[in-house]
Amino acid sequence: MISVKKSIEKYKVKKIKKRLSDLAKNVKDNVCACGENLAVFGDIEVFAHDKISIGDNCKINSGALLNGVSGITIGDNVTISHGAKLLSTGYNVEHWINTGERVHSEDKPIVIGNNCWIGTDAIILPGVEITGEYVVVGAGAVVTKNITESRVLVAGNPAKIVKRYNIDIRE
Repeated sequence: MISVKKSIEKYKVKKIKKRLSDLAKNVKDNVCACGENLAVFGDIEVFAHDKISIGDNCKINSGALLNGVSGITIGDNVTISHGAKLLSTGYNVEHWINTGERVHSEDKPIVIGNNCWIGTDAIILPGVEITGEYVVVGAGAVVTKNITESRVLVAGNPAKIVKRYNIDIRE
């Protein structure tokens, strides 16, 4: 016989799994292209769904922001951690100072390659391409330039390579 407490716990787990599945389905149904096995863990913000492409086996955690105004391409096996921000657009600050008008001018697509991990609260700015594989972007890093090297950890503001991994990755 199942106790009432265990029955309630099973119901809560089932309800949470359904909500997470619904979140992933909502993203998958609204982006330009999406591969298999997308997992979304909590509420995320997505702008310009139609300009975002997501590969297979990706995970997006709560609080993430995907601003796809100028396009975002995410490869396979990518994890976007809690609060990470991918911003494919920005403002012309000089124009704003002179006129008070906000005009997008930093419009450049973002590309995240395969097997990358974008850490908690990391920021990827317009035009950044992470083409190396197994790149880890450290928590709170601000990526302002392309990362072409594989198996590296980048961290800081602006982000730079702080560690190289010389290990075999099991397929």
